[in-house]
Amino acid sequence: MNVDVRHALQPLRFRYAAPLQRRFVEFWSWWTGQLHPLLPKNVRDAIAQRRQKLFVETDGNELQVCLGTYADAREILRLPCDAPDAPHSDLPRDVQQTILLLPADKVLTKSLTMPLATEENLREVLAFEMDQHTPFPASKVYYDFVVTGRDTDGQKISVDLVYSPQSAVDALLESTSLHGFTVDVVTSRSRDGSNLHGVNLLPLERRRSRRITVRRLNVVLAPLAAVLLVAAITIPIMQKNSAIRSVEEQVQAAAVAAREGSQLRQDLEKMADASRFLIEKKQSEVLAVQLIDEVSRILPDHTWVGRLDLSYSELQLQGQSSASASLIAIIESSPRLENARFRSPVVQIPGTNMDRFHLSADIVRSAAQ
Repeated sequence: MNVDVRHALQPLRFRYAAPLQRRFVEFWSWWTGQLHPLLPKNVRDAIAQRRQKLFVETDGNELQVCLGTYADAREILRLPCDAPDAPHSDLPRDVQQTILLLPADKVLTKSLTMPLATEENLREVLAFEMDQHTPFPASKVYYDFVVTGRDTDGQKISVDLVYSPQSAVDALLESTSLHGFTVDVVTSRSRDGSNLHGVNLLPLERRRSRRITVRRLNVVLAPLAAVLLVAAITIPIMQKNSAIRSVEEQVQAAAVAAREGSQLRQDLEKMADASRFLIEKKQSEVLAVQLIDEVSRILPDHTWVGRLDLSYSELQLQGQSSASASLIAIIESSPRLENARFRSPVVQIPGTNMDRFHLSADIVRSAAQ
């Protein structure tokens, strides 16, 4: 499988495939347990005979041999740790497994927290880091592990590392082999002695291949069915994700176009506001020609203007008039002018009835100004 595809499917396998496999195993155990009492007695006896296991463990200087299942085993004989010249003839040979139980003081367990990505090659990773987690290098111990928990959100797994020195295991394997035992599993009892550790410390290269039975075939096919189920679930999800990414790209392109259109609309609105401002400015501005026309209209005929000064807010008039005192009221009568006042005293021109005046008024502007 392509590495990228396998890496992409790894979170789905951790989240869905592993729990589904555990549930299938639990269902299979329950199903077979429910069917077992319904079988004929001779069939149950035959199955029970084939399911029996040999449990070998040390008891002082002897090997204690028990026959039965995990739940119920009885002692059948004891053998000296020093093997005789010939294998014992009373040993049952047609058993499902031969399990060597190590003394509790020969087996150590350590709980570890590892990255979730290491689960696929966890055995190799533990071997590489063995001297960091134990006092021994990987070449000096036999080990196995059990994944006890998965935290997909935190990308972590909880692992129980179980290991034993090779020298202790090899000594017991040699003793059992001299008695004619072919060991399939090397494990130990739990601390309380109620059950066995779910590990096998026997090296992979020393485990014998076993015949394929219907049950084992079902066990092999179950993960395959789970994988197919996961694929059936995953492929549509991947297709939908691809479609979603395509739609998201289109949405992003449309969003960019919308932003550009919005920016263009804002620019046009700013230009329109600027245009309206100029128009309003022009409409609200009092033009000089308008003020000159207003002054020419309201001043009486007996008044002459010699100088007119116009600023942004003020109008100044200098000239002669035969009725200077009435000019303030005349200027105030204009809606474009207010606050009329003389800038200097009115002076009579000698030999005439005319006065020289200098007055000013404030220009009235609109509120928009």
